[in-house]
Amino acid sequence: MNHSNFNFYDAFDFDDDTPVFAFQVATAMVAEEESNNQGRRIGYHGSILGHNIVNRNRKECELRLYNDYFVENPKFTESQFRRRFRMSSRLFIRIANAVEAYNPYFKQRTDALGVLGLSCLQKVTAARRILAYDIPADLTDEYL
Repeated sequence: MNHSNFNFYDAFDFDDDTPVFAFQVATAMVAEEESNNQGRRIGYHGSILGHNIVNRNRKECELRLYNDYFVENPKFTESQFRRRFRMSSRLFIRIANAVEAYNPYFKQRTDALGVLGLSCLQKVTAARRILAYDIPADLTDEYL
């Protein structure tokens, strides 16, 4: 096939109005995308300019969660863990590992600045509290 004489629209069976309609749809999509990105730098997919960054001490919260429940000699006993989480700590760890293996959202990742995000244990703890108590995510910040 000679590419210099190739016309994209000749490869398909279009009506005469189809290329015009496709162009109008594409133009509308680009305009909508540009209007959604107002206030952001072009080509930058991160924080919005002018917003303050809040240090949430995620690493300290992760260590506190781990030290409270999952170390060899935890702050809270197994019966206290069972009363709070309605399961044994071993079962909770198994569930967290299975969820992390199944869904990539639960893996700990770094953000655009290289800062570590929430750990799997923190995300599973928050998700379990949201589902168990039917509360908004804002109320689960004890270990976040």
